[in-house]
Amino acid sequence: MIFNTNLYEPLIPPYLLIGIASLVSFLITFSAMPSIVKIANEKGLMAHPNGRTSHSIPTPNLGGIAIFTGVIISSVVFIGITTAHELMYIIAGMLILFLVGLKDDLLPLPAYQKFIGQFLAALIILVPGNLCLNSLHGLFGIYELSYFTGVAITLFLFLALINSFNLIDGIDGLASGIGILASLFFGAVFLKDGPLAYAIMSFILAASLLAFFYFNIFSKKNKIFLGDNGSMLIGLLLSILAVKFLNMENSTLFFHQNHTAPAVLLSVLIVPLFDTARVMVVRISQGKSPFVADRTHIHHHLLLLSGSHLTTSLVIITANVLFIAIPLLFRNLSGGELITITLAVATVLFNIPVYLNKLKPKYSLEVEFQ
Repeated sequence: MIFNTNLYEPLIPPYLLIGIASLVSFLITFSAMPSIVKIANEKGLMAHPNGRTSHSIPTPNLGGIAIFTGVIISSVVFIGITTAHELMYIIAGMLILFLVGLKDDLLPLPAYQKFIGQFLAALIILVPGNLCLNSLHGLFGIYELSYFTGVAITLFLFLALINSFNLIDGIDGLASGIGILASLFFGAVFLKDGPLAYAIMSFILAASLLAFFYFNIFSKKNKIFLGDNGSMLIGLLLSILAVKFLNMENSTLFFHQNHTAPAVLLSVLIVPLFDTARVMVVRISQGKSPFVADRTHIHHHLLLLSGSHLTTSLVIITANVLFIAIPLLFRNLSGGELITITLAVATVLFNIPVYLNKLKPKYSLEVEFQ
């Protein structure tokens, strides 16, 4: 089952439809930001600096509200809800996760309560929404998946991406920038090879994140953070797009056959997935809980070297683009070989900033950044 875009297709060419939907999403998000910042300032709804943050002044952290609004309204208007089976459950899952994240931003929740919210949001989309993986395309020697195995693996993917985007949201522009890149990738694939509804959703998300990116990076008067309500929402929506991508037939646009689809997906989402796995391994090796918050993410190490949030985010986003090129450069390799190369390159690149910081005397990851 797919979304209902038949209402518009006879009247508006796909490129124009996507352009209009993206513009509406951008304008809704952009216009909502100043009002959200004003209310947050008046009510004291701020993210305050602490030992783990990379900002030095209290800043509103409710940017996800505007993103949620822009994506929801544009999706309903331009994708259609009356016969959109999947969209109804996607919106339900988004609403649950958004409310959980918003509550956590206003009054921090215990980790288990956040996990329950994430689990329920994903499960609603997977089971009644009927959106789960049907094949691993030969990864680990596994092809077709049974229904329950597909649900279990898809649920794991959802939880991994939701939490990884939450964890990389430690500096300005990084989570939203990676979200924009991944959304544009999925949008281009779906626009070329279908379904059109998911192309619209991809570009709607990219447009909304672009509006947020401006305020997060460049605005002095109305600076705002994603908050958990925004970062987890990005992870949820990209999880949906990732599953739809993996369930596609061969993509003619991005040079992958079915057997390389998992490798291509890994290259697109390498930053949140690899960095989250890396810091958890580091924490466990140091005898710490893998879920304890610290300043050992790749963006913290790069920030020590560059001193700039924008520079750090752009370096990481550029590196992500290079990772996406790996399947193109080694297109004749198998999916397993591509994954091995991607992980090997990531291991080297992600550890270079760590090594360079160890060479700098009297530096600590507890340094506060302006």
